Amino acid sequence: MIRATVVALALVAAPVSAESVYVHTGAWSQHLSSEDYNESHNLLAVEYSSYMAGYFNNSYGEDSGFIAKRFSWDYGHWQAGISVGAVYGYRSCLKGWDEGGKRVCPMVSPSLTYTRYPVQPSVLILGNAIAVSVRTDINWAFGQ
Repeated sequence: MIRATVVALALVAAPVSAESVYVHTGAWSQHLSSEDYNESHNLLAVEYSSYMAGYFNNSYGEDSGFIAKRFSWDYGHWQAGISVGAVYGYRSCLKGWDEGGKRVCPMVSPSLTYTRYPVQPSVLILGNAIAVSVRTDINWAFGQ
């Protein structure tokens, strides 16, 4: 249900806006610790005018959602960014596993994206993981 909502928002927003609309998908990670983590995250997110919302399967294999504001700086065909927001779906906001329920945690995620083409590879730092995902410029798909 979350995935369908995100896709629907992207399709509705794209043709009526001159603002940038992106869909982020994928997210495959390499964790920098020796613990056994999920490294395929099924990310699906929409970014509109630098605000993001989305779904992913977190490092513990649990469904998670997030909202964030993305700040970015362009350097030729490269875009450095940092997303700041909140994520719901982890059982501990720090390190390790807590047997309690899921909670809302702060989120800070630096990124680097190659922007020359409409389909744009991105490298993200998420906690103790480095992830690769794909950002697609939806405005391009609608000829904007």
